[in-house]
Amino acid sequence: MPESVTPRSNLALRLLTAAVTVPLLLYSLFMGPRWLFPAMTALVCALGTHELFLMVAPEHKVLRLWGLAASLLVCFQVAGIVDVAWTMPSMLAVVAGGLLINLVQVEPMDAAALRVAWSIAGPLYLGGLFGVIALLFLRPHGGEWVVLSMLYAFWSDTAGYFVGRSQGKHPLYPAVSPKKTVEGSIGGLLGALLGGLIAHFWFLPSLPLLDAIVLSLVAAAVGQAGDLCESLIKRSTGVKDSGTLLPGHGGILDRVDALLFTAAVVLLYTLWRGA
Repeated sequence: MPESVTPRSNLALRLLTAAVTVPLLLYSLFMGPRWLFPAMTALVCALGTHELFLMVAPEHKVLRLWGLAASLLVCFQVAGIVDVAWTMPSMLAVVAGGLLINLVQVEPMDAAALRVAWSIAGPLYLGGLFGVIALLFLRPHGGEWVVLSMLYAFWSDTAGYFVGRSQGKHPLYPAVSPKKTVEGSIGGLLGALLGGLIAHFWFLPSLPLLDAIVLSLVAAAVGQAGDLCESLIKRSTGVKDSGTLLPGHGGILDRVDALLFTAAVVLLYTLWRGA
């Protein structure tokens, strides 16, 4: 196996990428101007949307541009950056535009229905969930809630990776992701639980201990399902990684696929609790 793709070198690339991105994230969450983190979220949304449409419509440049514009529109709408009065017109524009844009280039005809589906579902999927992250940040103590969402996603992924490599024997969902194991999934749940406990005892004391435990397990499970959803998209389009932007991780979507879902669970919790 070439040295560039060994597990050890891949881990080194992951750590190097984290060393660069984590300080920037923390600055934008806690020290930067209020607009910085939502702006970064919109940028990452645009990059992730570009990756998605390169997978599902690689030969349709107009469709990729549409996906970018529509995803940002949905992202701004969900985050509350666009006035709520425009919610209905925006959603109608995404649906109608997603249908009409496919008349620009109809070939290959046998895949037209799939492209129409992605023209609507893609912006709702990425624009909506990236908008959730921005909206979570804009709530009281938003930086802490976003960090909690990241702990759920990234610690679950990291713990699942190491437990799966060392103890994994039983495939979790081989039709979608052959390398994931039941043992790795359980390890991921425990990693997220540790993140939730750290939040409770350190930077989110307003999060009750029982809530921290239950929220950790639910968010991590939903995050793992979100990871599998992205794996399903990649497997169906014949790609290994969504992109190459993040060394050691692949593309943007490879890194945030679980975060999009853990943040949604955390946002629902804050709305339920009024936190």
